[in-house]
Amino acid sequence: MTHQNGSHPIVRLVATALVVAATAAVMAGLTAPAAASEGVTAAKLADAGWTCFVPPSRPNRVACFNPGVGRPFPGNPDPAPAYHFLSFDLATGDYVEQGHLIRADHYRGQRCAPGDNPYVFLSVIGYYECVRAESA
Repeated sequence: MTHQNGSHPIVRLVATALVVAATAAVMAGLTAPAAASEGVTAAKLADAGWTCFVPPSRPNRVACFNPGVGRPFPGNPDPAPAYHFLSFDLATGDYVEQGHLIRADHYRGQRCAPGDNPYVFLSVIGYYECVRAESA
């Protein structure tokens, strides 16, 4: 079966998965070291257009999502295939971790790297989450 534009659904799915994986790898490599080494804070990211908020599942953290992408929320009529975020300790403002979310219909059993931990399903938003704590 092909779509009107001539593409096959499986080709589009694979292409989307590759884009999501590549974006996650690039963002993980670029943003986490910069955040840890350059004194990035949630306030600085919010000033630069990032969407920062306190997630109900982690009331001691501030999670900041890339500019122009927004953040996942229940009932989103146009959810992104994936999100990348940086987390900060709410009390101290210190950078704590980075994470990656993959929408449930795009998740194919990927492992959370580094290591071999599984992504964790967050049913309230419909995404699988991989969180990587950064060492000091």
